Amino acid sequence: MRKNIIITGEPKSGKSTLLKNLIADIPNGVGFVTNEMLGENGRVGFEIETHARQKAILAHVDFETPNKVSKYFVNVNNLESILPSVSQPDNSHILYIDEIGQMQLFSEKFKELVLHYLGSPNTCIVTLSYIFENDFTQSLKNRKDIILVKISAENREERLVFITQILKKIEKAKKYVSEPERFKIEENNVELRSEHGTRYLTLVGKDLNCTCDFSNSMGYAVT
Repeated sequence: MRKNIIITGEPKSGKSTLLKNLIADIPNGVGFVTNEMLGENGRVGFEIETHARQKAILAHVDFETPNKVSKYFVNVNNLESILPSVSQPDNSHILYIDEIGQMQLFSEKFKELVLHYLGSPNTCIVTLSYIFENDFTQSLKNRKDIILVKISAENREERLVFITQILKKIEKAKKYVSEPERFKIEENNVELRSEHGTRYLTLVGKDLNCTCDFSNSMGYAVT
């Protein structure tokens, strides 16, 4: 099931803003966002804030550490100090991470958390750096359980509505999967008795295509 959402886009496209708007309406979210830290002359660093309002400084121009991105020195210990508080969600939680980028990927424990989130039964929403790529980030985009959403400053509001719809579809798909009596399977064809009528799904390659309008517009089914 495609139950993980990866949001990516150019710098200043509003990935973090979009994620914050999403989780503002999610009462059972677990994870963290990354906030800019501003000084008199502009940005001086980045601060992590968890769902429980625990904070830690991820990177700062005044730190002295061996890990540096642009003018910012990354404190891996600070990042890893907050990971235990977001590492034990139960199955009712929606998980989120802002962001998976070069700074965060200095930490092996952070990578483990990412894989733990994406591999869990939970729905997971993450933002992913568009300008930094390595084998790890490429492997995330190649996963079969993700929906990759690219945003821009121009389409951010439309993408917010789109992702909100996807989250509802994912939760409904999870419900249907737990009710096998709704399905009739014959070779590569699946008949699904949904709450709104009968849907027909066909396996095309490794993807399921559905007859519903939403799935047709996406090019694949969430299930």
